[in-house]
Amino acid sequence: MSLARRKQLTTQLHGARMPSIGAGSVDIRSLLGSVLNAFKTRANQICAATCDGLVLRMHYRWTFCLLLGTFLTVWYSWYHRDVITCVSHFNAETQVRLDYINICLSYPFVEEDGSRRYLLFYRWISWSFAFLAAVYYIPRKVSKSFDNARCKKLLEDLAANAHRYDQAERELVERAARYIIFNIKTHNGLYWKFLTVNIIALLVDLFAMQFLDFLLQGRFIQYGIKSYPFSRDPHTFTDYISKTFPPFASCEIAKQNQLVNKRTEMFGCHLTIMELYEKLFLGLWVWLIMLTFVTCCYIIFLFLMWLPCVRVYLLRVAKPVHASDKVRGVVHAVTQNCKIGDIYLLYRLKGHLSHARFYELMVRLSDPNLCNKQIQQSGPGVMPESKDKVPPNKQADTLRQRRPNMPQDPPVNPEYLHQLLAGNPEMMGRHPQHPDQRTPLLKTNTSILIE
Repeated sequence: MSLARRKQLTTQLHGARMPSIGAGSVDIRSLLGSVLNAFKTRANQICAATCDGLVLRMHYRWTFCLLLGTFLTVWYSWYHRDVITCVSHFNAETQVRLDYINICLSYPFVEEDGSRRYLLFYRWISWSFAFLAAVYYIPRKVSKSFDNARCKKLLEDLAANAHRYDQAERELVERAARYIIFNIKTHNGLYWKFLTVNIIALLVDLFAMQFLDFLLQGRFIQYGIKSYPFSRDPHTFTDYISKTFPPFASCEIAKQNQLVNKRTEMFGCHLTIMELYEKLFLGLWVWLIMLTFVTCCYIIFLFLMWLPCVRVYLLRVAKPVHASDKVRGVVHAVTQNCKIGDIYLLYRLKGHLSHARFYELMVRLSDPNLCNKQIQQSGPGVMPESKDKVPPNKQADTLRQRRPNMPQDPPVNPEYLHQLLAGNPEMMGRHPQHPDQRTPLLKTNTSILIE
């Protein structure tokens, strides 16, 4: 092989092994776009669960992701940078031993009013975020256990076809009307379950506030208020943020530690991640305050659904052109026929229907004799079969009375049967008797079978 041919083959091999990034073989933007689209699809998914809503998603989805991201941020900082720097008062030019640093990570302290305040949270605060993330997922597990499968299926069908304006929307309205009319005044349990889940979410918020306040030694609940206007003191560190998360602390290794040969040594330490803690906790304080306030307002709103004026306001829609009755009168009639659970379900259905279609649903539910018609319609339609309606002690009698009316077997001609058997000697050997001479128990219509 010539030298030129060898160079050509070598160039082709190298070109095959090292593809060009600019040619599109490795597109990082498309990869990141796929990941972001997957999160967007999950986040924008329509909520069709009966015991779920925006406030609950703010807990088990938004706050859960916030706490999980906070945990990963702190955990990354702990394992990829220096978290503490300590020097001895006798020799400030060299770093202290690693076993001393391990003690100073757990027991640093600051002097306040002649007493020591140990910063016990410094080392273990990242795992508290992971714990709170798990706690904030509790409302999701409870709401899934409280879910109503039939109502969820109805909401899913409406949500999947909410964008359509053809005959499918009319069919969905008909399906929703049939379901509500047939199950009217049976959804109170759904309302109470949804209220219970929101109260559990509020308790989770209060627990998180108290837990973080305990973690920061009573400085979290008023952290944002006392930190305002967020002016810092970089010289003496006397501002509230610096006192809550002091960047510099002391560490004492005494004879009780059994490491310094019965002497006492003091170390000065720089807690480098305190600068990250103070910003994370400020953002977390603002979010938890807002989340607790929104949850309280929503629970109050759910309690206000017992008021008739609030029910009318929730079900009121824009009057369509073809409407012949006043919307307020129709809604009043609907509130008279429905209980609190039905009002809650209609409020959920309202978000998936247009004003005209929801008005049609309201008109069908505004009939003052709706309950009586529902009982009359459900009578012949859902009656079980007659055999299920017969009491157990009378089923046997009924079957005995029905037996004689059933068609009987055709009569047997004895002469024809005898001729048939006579033509077969082997059969006659097995049955030597005349067919009409057999025992009466083998006859078709015997008294035993009739009885």
